[in-house]
Amino acid sequence: MPRLVSLDDVWRMLDACLEGHERIPKPHRWNVKHGGRIYHEVPLGEHGRRKNPEIETGHIRGLVKFFGIPKTCYEKFVDLH
Repeated sequence: MPRLVSLDDVWRMLDACLEGHERIPKPHRWNVKHGGRIYHEVPLGEHGRRKNPEIETGHIRGLVKFFGIPKTCYEKFVDLH
């Protein structure tokens, strides 16, 4: 079974670790924009938009790697291992 993390925890992590990012809601996912780059793979959660859905950690690992967020920062908010 995949590991999950709450979307609210992801937003808190981005607020602290990726200053100046922008969240862009799309019909089937969230886009995160920062420094002229856009990450397209943050899902809305199971069965569409939810208030605080659980997201598979693989999506968040990709986001962290894409933007080069340091482990010392993201591990305070989400457990990706």
